[in-house]
Amino acid sequence: MTITQTEQIEGLKQRYAEMIVEGMDMNTLITFAVDGIVENLKGYKIDDIKEEIIDCYGVETWFDLNP
Repeated sequence: MTITQTEQIEGLKQRYAEMIVEGMDMNTLITFAVDGIVENLKGYKIDDIKEEIIDCYGVETWFDLNP
């Protein structure tokens, strides 16, 4: 079985991403993760965010985050 060009490129992307992450200190990694999560939430409306928070962390967390 031979590796396709797509599989080769995907493997390269994975290894490159891992190299970048391994070179980050903890603060940079946290900032990167938070920025990515915020970017993913850009299209969310308040009800979407509320539902996700309650589903994942419970209603108490919703009230803690949204005083």
